[in-house]
Amino acid sequence: MMMLKWLLQHVGILLSLAAMLSTPFLCQAQSIAIKNDALYDALLIPNLGMETKIGERTTIDLEGTYDPITFPGRRKWKNWSVQPEVRRWGCTPFFGMFVGINGMAGGFNVARVPVFNFDEKRIQGTFYGGGLTLGNHHIISPHWGLETKVNIDFVHISYSRYRCSKCGYKEENVTTNYVGPTRVSISLVYMIK
Repeated sequence: MMMLKWLLQHVGILLSLAAMLSTPFLCQAQSIAIKNDALYDALLIPNLGMETKIGERTTIDLEGTYDPITFPGRRKWKNWSVQPEVRRWGCTPFFGMFVGINGMAGGFNVARVPVFNFDEKRIQGTFYGGGLTLGNHHIISPHWGLETKVNIDFVHISYSRYRCSKCGYKEENVTTNYVGPTRVSISLVYMIK
């Protein structure tokens, strides 16, 4: 857990510094966006993001999720995540294509969910990683936009598997790595002007 906290603190700082050093600093009210991912909403995961312009073609994006809810029948889909990202835009920020370098870290506690073979089991753990992003921002109006993106990442996952959602009998500890798609996003974006 200490490693995860250290990673969260330092990855965000390093990404921010790298972006600021690579381009001249520029931050105006017209260069700030607030966003919400509709696909997370469909999965009942509250989320919010903020993006700010820091250069002629560079932005920093920070998105997070937090779901503390236990559903009826001892079902859990509890999770949290933080996802910092530095983006390079094709022409101008908040318009058209972008590529990015992202980081991610978070935790989860999932029980009695009828997918992923967790009907009676519970898993609890953490993850961290990073990778590349490819996306596009579509302007709807002067204040509103629609953003789509795909992340391809390396993710290190550590979790404990429990026999049932109620009892505390731990079956095993699992540590694994994953490389591949981690996120598809369709976000509604509001530009602050």
